[in-house]
Amino acid sequence: MTDFKTDEEKAEELKAWWKENGTSVIVGVALAVSALFGWEYWKDHKITTAENASALYSESQSAEKPEDATRILQQLRDEYGATPYGAMAGLQMAKDHAEAGEYPKAAEALEWVIAESSELEYQDVARLRLARVLLVMDQADKALELTALDYPEAYESLLEEIKGDIFAAQKKTDEARKAYERAILTNQGGSTEFIQMKLDDLG
Repeated sequence: MTDFKTDEEKAEELKAWWKENGTSVIVGVALAVSALFGWEYWKDHKITTAENASALYSESQSAEKPEDATRILQQLRDEYGATPYGAMAGLQMAKDHAEAGEYPKAAEALEWVIAESSELEYQDVARLRLARVLLVMDQADKALELTALDYPEAYESLLEEIKGDIFAAQKKTDEARKAYERAILTNQGGSTEFIQMKLDDLG
C-alpha cells in the first residue's frame, strides 16, 4: 500500500504541476512548432522569390521589343526590388535610357538603385555610373561629389578615370592629367589604351 500511495502522491504532484505549468508548456511547444514552420516557409518563400525574379530578368534580356524589355524591367524593379535582380533591373534600365539619350531617366534609375538596393556592390556601380550621367548633363560638381565617396579598391582605376573626365570638362587640365595617370597606374590588368588617349588629348 505504501508503494501504491507513493505512486498516487506522485500522480497528484504531477497533476498539480501540470495545472500550474501546463499552459506555459503548451504555449512553448506551439511557439517552437510555429517557429519551425515559419522558418521553413521563409526559406521556401525566399527561394520562390529568387526564382521568379530570375525568370523575369531572363525574360527581359530575351525580349525582342525594347518596350517589352522596359515593361518587364519595371515590373521586376517594382515587385522584386529587394532582390539583387531588382538592382540589376535598375542598372539595365539606366543603361537603356542613357543609350537612348534619356539622361534624366537614366539618372533616376541609378538613384533608385542607390536608395533601394541592399547590395553594396550595386550601389557603388550605380554611383559611378551616375557620376558619368551627371557629367553628360553638365552637372560636373555633383558628379565630383559622388567620386569623393568611399569605394572598394577594385574601383580605383575607374574612379580616377571618371575624375579625370570631370576635371577635363571643368578645364582643370593639371588635375585631369594627374587623375588619368593614377587611373593608368592603378589599373589591374585591364586595357589602359583609352585612358592614355584621354591623357594625350590634354596636350
